Amino acid sequence: MVSQINLALIGSGYWGSKLAAEYLELQKINKNFNFFGIVDPDKARLADIQKKLNLSSSMLIDNVEECLHNSDITAIHVATPNETHFGIAYEGLCRDKHVLLEKPMAMNSRDAFKLARTAEKHGKILLVGHIFRFNSALNRGKEVLEDGLIGKVNYLQLSWLDQLNPLPERDIIFDLLPHPVDIVNFLTDEWPSSIYTHSTSYTRPTDKEKEDVAFIIMEMPDKKSAQISLSWIQPGIKQRLVTITGSDATMVIDTLSQELFIYNSSGKSNITINKNNTIESMITHFLNCISGKENPSNSSLVGAITVGILTSARRSLSERRVLRILE
Repeated sequence: MVSQINLALIGSGYWGSKLAAEYLELQKINKNFNFFGIVDPDKARLADIQKKLNLSSSMLIDNVEECLHNSDITAIHVATPNETHFGIAYEGLCRDKHVLLEKPMAMNSRDAFKLARTAEKHGKILLVGHIFRFNSALNRGKEVLEDGLIGKVNYLQLSWLDQLNPLPERDIIFDLLPHPVDIVNFLTDEWPSSIYTHSTSYTRPTDKEKEDVAFIIMEMPDKKSAQISLSWIQPGIKQRLVTITGSDATMVIDTLSQELFIYNSSGKSNITINKNNTIESMITHFLNCISGKENPSNSSLVGAITVGILTSARRSLSERRVLRILE
């Protein structure tokens, strides 16, 4: 049982700054939690977040190695670029730190499962930032499915659309697909048996693996299927929508507004949702797992299998064929 948790946040970009604000608030109400500081080698970025959040200089660390070697830090939250996730998390685990790692947990299955095994060997908590598992609307939707209110699930459609300005090396499959894949697993408790990917680049047509739009079809057990649309060139629309068609009704979950609607032959009904702060819920779950109060929901195994599916999606695209997941 851990009595005091000292956590450092590694990464102070857009997402890191949002996480930092939530950790500062959580520190006010959780006497067993101390937000140790923010780590980023970019001193200008640290200066910006210091001003934005009114932080003391003692909370700013510009050396990642210094953080990982500091025995006073018991946990880290890694919110750095995707390609750095494995290295930082692996060293953190080897230095006996609990880790909350943003998705994807690695850029290939081998590294992802290595992280999961390393956490087991060192007896540390390793969770992956599949934040939608903590979304109240999705949790209510899972209850609707379990209660059989829309009948037998036939297929799912997920739309992850936005207008973004991704980093030049950013891959839409590894950047946007992790959440939809995890949501399908969360809602159905199943993984796909096959996957097909079609993708196109409109703004970077000469760059390999730099697509702007992707369409993924996943075959699921019991004749279910899932269709996922990804785009970061969608002007004026940000959408994180999950539509589930059952034998008796259709359920639509808007994860951004945390609204849930059911459509059937009688019309449309609105299911009441107690909306929540998903970031707060996720990081509180992490602390509770470290303290032994809760069992992991967003486990390293879930994260590692998700990376395997991302890899299969990219292979399907490069080979232009339906790919069996176990191939």
